[in-house]
Amino acid sequence: MKEFNYEKALVKMRKKYKRKPYKESLEHALWMKRDDKLYKMYEEYKDVYQKGDVYYAQVVMANPMMKDDSEFMDGPAVIVYSYDEWANANPEKLIEVAKDIVGYRNAPDESIPDELLPSVRKFREDSDRPNFRFEYLLQGHKIKVHFATMLVTRKFLPTGYLSGDVFPVVATEDMATVMTLPNTYWCKDMKKKFAENARVDILEEDDDYEE
Repeated sequence: MKEFNYEKALVKMRKKYKRKPYKESLEHALWMKRDDKLYKMYEEYKDVYQKGDVYYAQVVMANPMMKDDSEFMDGPAVIVYSYDEWANANPEKLIEVAKDIVGYRNAPDESIPDELLPSVRKFREDSDRPNFRFEYLLQGHKIKVHFATMLVTRKFLPTGYLSGDVFPVVATEDMATVMTLPNTYWCKDMKKKFAENARVDILEEDDDYEE
């Protein structure tokens, strides 16, 4: 089976997004209260969509309902992504970052590698809504990583739910907010990849996309 070319798909999506960034209003999640740390997204999302770029996010943890194709509301997910091009060409490898941070959560400090200890401590401080940046050595590549909590917008996913653990997001290097890339900007190959194990059919024509 031919290996999926994440890099090629990302180039297509970035090209389309830069031509016409998303500018529509974002609906409020009815369950989210103002004291939720995620609420800041309603202050930042317009700037993120206007100034941000497209990256691949690897799901670390998600509300179980976000992995269900039932008609339910948007929900939070902890994700990890990188600004480095090597990582975006190999986003599935970012699961190793997630395993390290989450895996050392309950370990004694003396057993945690020195380079990971500050990040593990940040995760411990707020494992419900983590949001921090750090550098990580992954397969010989020193990459800049953002370990973040985001609100996954169901209507922006081709399948309507997290049918895959890697999906495109819009983010900036100076804001905490990470937004789901609307599926109108997804290339056909990425839609198919995301829907490989889906329980819904999304393989419809995408006439507005210039391959």
